Amino acid sequence: MMSHAMKMLSLGVVLMMGMGSLSGCQVQRLQEERDALWIQNDELQDELNRARAALDQSEADRRELLAELERARGSRRAEAEPQQPARESGFRDIAGVETIERRGSVTVRVPGDVLFAPGQVQLRQQARQTLTDVARVIQNEYPNQTIRIEGYTDTDPIRQSGWADNLELSLQRSAAVHRHLQEQGINPERMYAAGFGETQPRGTKEQSRRVEIVVVLQE
Repeated sequence: MMSHAMKMLSLGVVLMMGMGSLSGCQVQRLQEERDALWIQNDELQDELNRARAALDQSEADRRELLAELERARGSRRAEAEPQQPARESGFRDIAGVETIERRGSVTVRVPGDVLFAPGQVQLRQQARQTLTDVARVIQNEYPNQTIRIEGYTDTDPIRQSGWADNLELSLQRSAAVHRHLQEQGINPERMYAAGFGETQPRGTKEQSRRVEIVVVLQE
């Protein structure tokens, strides 16, 4: 018969084997739980990415709707305000500009793409000649009138050019035109520059990028 000592040794071996088996089950269960958590985490991350993409698209759609609304408002304002081509003004002989006569003012509208490279505020060489022609007409025909120089941009947000926003860009561009007109002899005391940024878009982005030189006839 097996001695008592041998019985105790056999029982101990069995118990140790049981404990080892139990620990192995626990480890496997933990590994399975870990793997399940990794899968769940990946699924949640995918859901988060989809939610962020949907939010970005919603924001883009919102901006585009606002831009369309502003363009529509700008068109309605333009239609409501009586205007016609200036009848007797030397501005009409300047190529590449649009001249509009409103109640109490004459506006020379110069496309921004004619004046500046994208995102820049340095006048193109050809633009300098155009503005010199504008200054000549102002000196000859409107020597005592106040001159308001208005800068406008399209609704695209600033991304790479380094300006804080479209308002700053429009201000810098109107200031550049102001300086050139001053260099051509127009008294700076009767000129001032203003920037409107993207707030008054026209029919297209190209049309929205512009500088308007307004001769104030009635103050």
